[in-house]
Amino acid sequence: MAKLTPKQDAFVKAYLLNGGNATQAAISAGYSKKTANEQGAQNLAKLSIKEAIQEHQKEAQKDFIWSKEKKLELLQRIVNVAATEDGEKGMINMQSAIAAIKEHNLMQGDNAPVESNTNIKVDKPLAEMITGGSKR
Repeated sequence: MAKLTPKQDAFVKAYLLNGGNATQAAISAGYSKKTANEQGAQNLAKLSIKEAIQEHQKEAQKDFIWSKEKKLELLQRIVNVAATEDGEKGMINMQSAIAAIKEHNLMQGDNAPVESNTNIKVDKPLAEMITGGSKR
């Protein structure tokens, strides 16, 4: 990746922080307000700046994933400690264990409702036997 000038680096960081507005990023980086729109577009067309933006986005994604992984590990440790059995009292902290399990499931998407089918098909003789001949 090519080295950026300090102004280009400031542009990249401002662009990422402001949600992708090149004109505002150019102004924040120190470009003239009169030419900010043009400078922003030119900067986005430069390969070195495109690569820098993509690299920052990859790092941000890695940090997000790492954070989620670490949070899940911590929740697992909480469950393990809270669910430890004490000889006399039973589980040390059942409420904390349940709360940590619920949060862990939520983060993993395991709280989705489960589809169930309560319609059971039975043959006619069995249905008559169960309902006593009623046609309800």
